[in-house]
Amino acid sequence: MRKVVLLVLVVALALAALAVAGCGGSSTDPAAVSAVQASLAKVNTAVADLTAKGTNGSLTAADVKAARDTLKPEILSVIANGKKIKGADTAALQKAWNDLDTAVTGLSNSATLPEIGGILLSKVTPLTTALAAIGKLVTPTS
Repeated sequence: MRKVVLLVLVVALALAALAVAGCGGSSTDPAAVSAVQASLAKVNTAVADLTAKGTNGSLTAADVKAARDTLKPEILSVIANGKKIKGADTAALQKAWNDLDTAVTGLSNSATLPEIGGILLSKVTPLTTALAAIGKLVTPTS
């Protein structure tokens, strides 16, 4: 059972990292675009770290809370700068972030892998979907 939960968690985190990468679009505010791109790169790094810990079975509630703390300034930057980017749905991103933040805050420090997986599967997907939508607006097309 633990291996199945771990596998599902790793797949979800890997898909989240791919979703955040995004593609296409443009904006009229180059500074906002650059700021969002930089924040999305940091988000991808944090997700990759969580994925690595999930893969080797060492993911803990403390890891998830630390990742949330690392992500907070980056997500807030995407929200603030996203307001300067045509078509960016910052309201959806704000809601997804608030939902994830609340869920992670309520996570017990002794949470088991299935409990952690439940939080990540239900709350990370809306966040990464909102980030991917904004990512599409700031990723240059070739």
